[in-house]
Amino acid sequence: MIIGYISIMGVLPYSFLYYSGGIYIAVGGGLIMLAGFCKLEEYNIYFKAMKYISVIYILILLGFTPFLVPRHSEEIMEIFLIVSKITRICVMFAFHFFMLSGILSLAKEIENIKVAKKAKRNLYISYVFFSLFILEFYLPVIWLILFALSFVYFFMIISTLYSCYMRITYEGHDEEIEEKYQAETESRKKNKKNKKR
Repeated sequence: MIIGYISIMGVLPYSFLYYSGGIYIAVGGGLIMLAGFCKLEEYNIYFKAMKYISVIYILILLGFTPFLVPRHSEEIMEIFLIVSKITRICVMFAFHFFMLSGILSLAKEIENIKVAKKAKRNLYISYVFFSLFILEFYLPVIWLILFALSFVYFFMIISTLYSCYMRITYEGHDEEIEEKYQAETESRKKNKKNKKR
């Protein structure tokens, strides 16, 4: 998920990826995220929803590609920029809302307070962050502030995903899985020996 999220720098509404061939990097990142959420969907309904949001995100990016060819009139490009920006803001809000809600739900379930706090904080920040983009339509002068905030927000989400990677399982979880695997392997070997006898 971390690699996928880093790849989709397109989560930043001002990302250069939306205006260049780099949009295919974001599509690749979306596919990595989709693969991750296909594995995580069994844990809660938010991750299941994220699987479908990832598909929508990929399809939207692919739908943008014809407008990357510089043969359109200025009027068409102006309309595209406005419509694509509104679409990106809506999809990215849904993307972050469901992803962070899923992390929060899972962290509460396993009683991981640190991850739950980070996810909850970032969820509230998401409400403010994406609301500011709506405000920008009325106050265009704040675009520079939003551009800077986009990077702060991006790294806060990366930090939360990294915390999930480091703390989402309980202590000794990996060792427990390894022990179970070894016990099952030994049990199979014994069964084979018993059948031969």
